[in-house]
Amino acid sequence: MPDHDERPPTALAHGAAKTSDIERVRRNVDQAEVRVTNDAQTSTARRRRQLRGREAQRRDDAQP
Repeated sequence: MPDHDERPPTALAHGAAKTSDIERVRRNVDQAEVRVTNDAQTSTARRRRQLRGREAQRRDDAQP
């Protein structure tokens, strides 16, 4: 026999989820999605700059 009380699987450590908990999680998810989108855009811009730099270097190297 276990030496602790079993809790139902729906029970959270601090009790049932409240409306404020749900709203907070939704805000956090929205903020995370914005960060991911911004990071992706930044990475894309960085890759484009690198490619332009490489193309310019190739053109400079190809000139006699």
